[in-house]
Amino acid sequence: MKKTLVAVAALAAVTGAMAEVTISGLVDASVTRTVAYDKSAATTATSLGTGAQWTGGDLNIGGKENLGGGLTARFNYGFQVDSVSGQSSTTSNANYVSYLGLNGGFGDFQIGQFFSLIHGNNAAYDATGYSQANNDMQVTQAASGSVGGNVGQLLSNQVQYTLPVLVTGLDVKVAKVLAGTSYGDATMYGATYTAAGFSVGYATSKDVPSATTTNTKTSMGVSYDFGMAKVFYSGQTRKLSTATTSDTGTQYGVSVPFGATSFSIQQTSYSMPSVAVSTKGSGYNIMIKHDLSKRTSLVAQTGSTKISAGTNSGDTNAFSAVGLWHSF
Repeated sequence: MKKTLVAVAALAAVTGAMAEVTISGLVDASVTRTVAYDKSAATTATSLGTGAQWTGGDLNIGGKENLGGGLTARFNYGFQVDSVSGQSSTTSNANYVSYLGLNGGFGDFQIGQFFSLIHGNNAAYDATGYSQANNDMQVTQAASGSVGGNVGQLLSNQVQYTLPVLVTGLDVKVAKVLAGTSYGDATMYGATYTAAGFSVGYATSKDVPSATTTNTKTSMGVSYDFGMAKVFYSGQTRKLSTATTSDTGTQYGVSVPFGATSFSIQQTSYSMPSVAVSTKGSGYNIMIKHDLSKRTSLVAQTGSTKISAGTNSGDTNAFSAVGLWHSF
């Protein structure tokens, strides 16, 4: 729930105009147990963390102002916050989604730092509700046994443009990441179409991290809500200019609601022939989420991953986590 404040600009003293400012965010924490099996040896660790599946806490200060003539100015200043240590997850200001934008009949134009369109599409078609793909389009859950989360494709120096609604249910975006970031110069396109319980989405990205490397990435997803259950599928590809073959990843799963409780299971797999030793892996993630209220949820997760081909073939990772999530 957003707590709304009223900020009056200097001009408001004359015009009576008022800008609406909101403070919102997420606080989450978990106890996580991981077991890494390196062929014959096993390493076990128990730790506290920010979130069972999520990025960790975030704090957002946002606002909008009606400029008249159908124009609305918007902004967001976002921070990632570690709810365990009580400190920012990085030392920089505005280390989360932050932007300044203008909305009107022409569409929506924003400048700032956002998740990539590829990442957003992956997350939309994940049964657990969060993207399991990392910055290289390798399926994180299957590749490393990590809990996952939304880190990895938060890109700065970005311009995003959303076209006005031309067809009901169709959302089209174009984004440009300017050179100077570690991601390199990048151009992204994305589209989502939703009708009744059906949704399909597609995103593509072409990034140039160096003068000799060009990466082309795609994400396609589809979901259908039957009411008693919602099914998901998504597929990703990554093609490097230095490779003759493409890396691929797939995700499919189902989410079933039981009143205030929901059960989700997600299966993932990946194949990376572009690396020196072709690597393959697969894994699963099971999540049970129980809403204690509209803003507070109890979450339990368990998952396992295995590398089936490559240098670390046979390695298996497992995790379990119990956490609380509170949004405001």
